Amino acid sequence: MIEPTALTERTIAWEHSGDGEFPYHAEVDGRTLTVRVNDFPAEPLYTLIVDGSVLADLDDWPRSWRRPPVPQHLLDLVARPVTTDLLRTWAGRICGVTTEHAAEVAALLGLPAPTQDDRGRLFVQPNPPGTAWLQLCMNDRAGAGLASVQVRFTTPTLSRAELDACFGPSETLPPVHSNSPHMTAHRITSPDAPLSCTMFASFAEDPGPEDRAFQVSLRRDTH
Repeated sequence: MIEPTALTERTIAWEHSGDGEFPYHAEVDGRTLTVRVNDFPAEPLYTLIVDGSVLADLDDWPRSWRRPPVPQHLLDLVARPVTTDLLRTWAGRICGVTTEHAAEVAALLGLPAPTQDDRGRLFVQPNPPGTAWLQLCMNDRAGAGLASVQVRFTTPTLSRAELDACFGPSETLPPVHSNSPHMTAHRITSPDAPLSCTMFASFAEDPGPEDRAFQVSLRRDTH
C-alpha cells in the first residue's frame, strides 16, 4: 500500500490529458497516476488515482507537483471574446446542465477545466480575451452542481441595448445597497431543457440603452 504522502510530497511533472474530468496523468516508478477533478465544494477538489484505484482525496494542489502548461487546443477554446451570441449559447447549455462536476460543466460550455485559487474559487485559465476573470460557482449542497457562471470584463463591454436585442427586454432590478451596482435581468429558457437560466448584467449607474455592463452572470434556475 502506497502512503499518499509518498506521492503528494514528491516532485512530479504532470502531463495534460485534455480530459475535463481526468485532466492530469503521470508515470512514476512504473505506476500510472491520474488526477480527477471532483464536484467541488461538495467534494474534495482533486482525487489521486494510482493504477486505476483511488489513493487519496486532496483539497489543494500539492506544492511539490508541477502542473503542466495548458495545451494549445484548450487555449484555443478561450480565444473567443465574450459576445452576446456566446452568452446565448452558454445560457442554452446551462439550461440543460445536469452534471455535478465543474470540469464537465466547463467542457459543456466549450471551456478548459477550471483551476482553484487559494480561496477555493474556480476560475477558467487563461480567461477569455477582454475579461478579467471567468468563474464557475458551484453549489455547496452535495449533488446540486452548477450555481452560476460569472464573467468580469476588463472594461465595460456589452451595452444594455445589445443585451436586449439578443435576449429581449430586460428587467431593471433595484440596487441592494446605496453603493451596489445597478443590475438588469433576463429570464432565459430553452425548449425541452430541464432548467432555466437568469442572466444578470451589472452596471456602474442606472443603465440607459447605451450604457455598458462591467460584469454578467448566468445563474442556473429551475422552471
